[in-house]
Amino acid sequence: MIGDLKISSLKISSRHTWGLLIPVCVLCGLSLFSLQGLFSPEPARVPAGAAVKQLGFMIVGLVLAGLTIAVSYQRLGRFAYALFVFCLAILLLLQLDKRFDLAFVPCRNGSRRWIEIGSIQLQPSELMKIVYVLALSWYLRYRSNYRTFAGLASPFFLTLVPMGLILVQPDLGTVLLFLPVLFAMLFAAGARVKHLLIIILFGTACLPLFWMQIKPYQRLRLVGMVLQNPNIRAYFENKPERWDWFRPPRTTQREWRTELTQWSKRAGFQLVHGKAAIGSGGVLGQGWAKGPFVEHDFLLPERENDFIFAIITHQWGFVGGLLVLCCYGVILIVGYDVALNTKDPFGRLVAVGITTLIGVQALTNLCMTVGIGPITGVTLPFVSKGGSSLVSSFVCLGLLVSVATDRPILIAKTPFQFDDADE
Repeated sequence: MIGDLKISSLKISSRHTWGLLIPVCVLCGLSLFSLQGLFSPEPARVPAGAAVKQLGFMIVGLVLAGLTIAVSYQRLGRFAYALFVFCLAILLLLQLDKRFDLAFVPCRNGSRRWIEIGSIQLQPSELMKIVYVLALSWYLRYRSNYRTFAGLASPFFLTLVPMGLILVQPDLGTVLLFLPVLFAMLFAAGARVKHLLIIILFGTACLPLFWMQIKPYQRLRLVGMVLQNPNIRAYFENKPERWDWFRPPRTTQREWRTELTQWSKRAGFQLVHGKAAIGSGGVLGQGWAKGPFVEHDFLLPERENDFIFAIITHQWGFVGGLLVLCCYGVILIVGYDVALNTKDPFGRLVAVGITTLIGVQALTNLCMTVGIGPITGVTLPFVSKGGSSLVSSFVCLGLLVSVATDRPILIAKTPFQFDDADE
């Protein structure tokens, strides 16, 4: 009987492994082709430096993913709290730069998000996302106190502390990823839905306080979702006093009204041109390394990072965009199936957390690109140009494969199933 269970487990593990690797390979291929088309003057013959660099980061990511699988998620879990404290210390170190002007913490556009050592740049928030999932999974694995309203305090504390340190960098995009992951993991662990709904309602009521704290450019990004409509822009232009309701502190009335009249050339430039790039792709696209948004970089800032999806659809049209969506859909289905097929509580929570993290990050980027979400600077996993984000995505992949392949056979009930009387 045990032998049959092992054979069945191996078959499921193999299916999960290939189900994760194939879509990731497709996404990485699209990334390399897109960067090659963007940055090479002769795409057919000359390897673009950006594509070569991206390939190097992919190799590093694969190595780290392999090490993650070799070490095993269970061993990593034993050090989850220590890693969590270590990441918090690094995030605090970034803030010390405001006082001590640390040489290895660059300040770019008022943001302190990176640690720079020579030619190596690290973004600690990318590591924190993964470590957070491990720490929260380790905390929830054998507990049931989170089924009470008071018992939710500790998981929220574990979440809000790194969120606060990342928000002051500032990095609003990364901050927005934490709460969906928290709610998904609490739901998977068996937290009561009514308690989660109460917290969501309370958080919604506190949004005005959040609105008062964010910076002017972040307000413009949020308001930009409605300013896409020319009728709404015309309404505010005709009644500028209504537009002044959104004016942040320390901003003059004249400056704020200029942001409205010049919106499509300033704060809304990326959004307008990103949607134009997507729409101009049509069904089959302009062709590889072709099209105005590929040939002229000034038309779409950050086209290789935040707006890489617009460039993919510009070159390969609706078909290319659908392929990207299908790849993420497969990753989500397989990732959650990994969680459902393990009886190890820690492994189940890690799979749910990592899968949700990848899914929310991809959804945030895609919504931002097509104009139904604010521009937050969130990268597209496995596709956007960059080192820290790409490597962290591969580590997430390694954790999912580790849960799928290192699945202990437990003769026990399914985890996180509670009777009504359980608290």
